[in-house]
Amino acid sequence: MQGLVEQGEDLILPNADPAVEIVKGYRRFLVGLDIAQAQDRNAYSICLDERVPYYDANGRQELTKRRREIVRADHLPAMSYADLAIVTRNLMLDPAIAGRAYLVVDASGVGRAFCDILNTKSVQHTRVQMVAGENETESKERGRTFNNVGRNRLLSALNSAIHTGDLSIGNFEARDLLRQDLESFEADVGTSGRVRIEGGTAFGHADLAVSAALSLWLSDHRSIGAHIGEAPLRGYW
Repeated sequence: MQGLVEQGEDLILPNADPAVEIVKGYRRFLVGLDIAQAQDRNAYSICLDERVPYYDANGRQELTKRRREIVRADHLPAMSYADLAIVTRNLMLDPAIAGRAYLVVDASGVGRAFCDILNTKSVQHTRVQMVAGENETESKERGRTFNNVGRNRLLSALNSAIHTGDLSIGNFEARDLLRQDLESFEADVGTSGRVRIEGGTAFGHADLAVSAALSLWLSDHRSIGAHIGEAPLRGYW
């Protein structure tokens, strides 16, 4: 039997036996980019999302349990939006993830202008505008799709996924900074009964955690985004 073969994001266990059903797995990377606002820093997180095919005791192909893990996260130094777009493009073309990576960008505030620059650099991406509350809607402007997602919704989903084991935090240089971001969040119930989640450390306004939340969100919303790699660098979807 041949070993595991990777074709783009597809994982395949080739088998010439016609009696063996080939069960295709996947390995993809979701990149969340949080754009710096007045008191924040640019930050990104990469979430590995995979299900790997294997042979069970009866020789049938099955898929492992879904695994999602933040495998990289870091801050990016202050720079012009044009330079940040180039850095983002280079990140998506990293051979370790190219051809099987998807990008989601915080399109709130200044993020709108930055997303327009990404288009000029032929970097495909999904736009998320973080809004108040828990809702999630979709709107279109100038032919562009915006996903309006409640900040509380994003952060609550991240917190829940970590506590239930649906998402783990890998070993990387900024791991402790991400953990500090996650631990800084506090929920406050207002007079209207609505919950507001806020957080931040001396290093920033929880930008690493926000980028991780975006990457996690995209792992369940790829159908509205677009992938990126060596070949598909052709504008937006």
